[in-house]
Amino acid sequence: MKEIDLAYLPVVGRGLQIKIICAMHDIKFNYLLSKPMGEDFDKDSEAPFGTVPWMKDHSNGLQLNDSMAIVLYLVSKYPGPLTPKSPDDAALVNMYWSWTQDYYSFVLSPFHDIITGHNEPFWRNLRLTDTLVDGGKEKGVANLTKLHHMRTGFLEKHLSSNQQETFLTGSTCSYADIFLYTCVRTVQKTAGFGILRESCGGDPFKDCPTILSICEEVGKIDEVTLASEDIFEKAPI
Repeated sequence: MKEIDLAYLPVVGRGLQIKIICAMHDIKFNYLLSKPMGEDFDKDSEAPFGTVPWMKDHSNGLQLNDSMAIVLYLVSKYPGPLTPKSPDDAALVNMYWSWTQDYYSFVLSPFHDIITGHNEPFWRNLRLTDTLVDGGKEKGVANLTKLHHMRTGFLEKHLSSNQQETFLTGSTCSYADIFLYTCVRTVQKTAGFGILRESCGGDPFKDCPTILSICEEVGKIDEVTLASEDIFEKAPI
């Protein structure tokens, strides 16, 4: 039986993409809420790197403590619709997944600190993009808004000029599309990211029709809808 435990937090973050992959690949998914926002799992003592997401595969006891490692493991260990069809396909999917990972790490994640009010530098692990060092919250929001427009602008320009396909790499949805979808909907819908929506005049993706079109197509997939449930409306970030 295909079954994993996944420890994460009650936010969208990097966890929802894994839940969607499990739904699309028919993998049973047991969700553990980690401290400090749950009591099912203690990331500081149970996760090798002290972070989440953390995964355990029931079939072999394998434990992974990195989102990219988890994603690549699941789509290769348990083939399904998100499994790349060739090395070339895998390379392109991983490139777009890495773009989204950078967007999450350098834009969304620093916004988490501003939204939740965690201002201590060691909570942020002394991020290279420490947006609160010089100028405080107002300057931090302005800098991150600028970075949001730069990052999404490059992707939109690339996609609109290089392909007319439904998804990032063609006519088939990939795990990169799933991650992009979760990030875009987080910015559009979660309560906390109202701060970015306001900074962008209400619509952070108004100049990104190709990105939005891809997310619309991802959102039509039944497993995506069922796995996402109402998390975008309920999660704070």
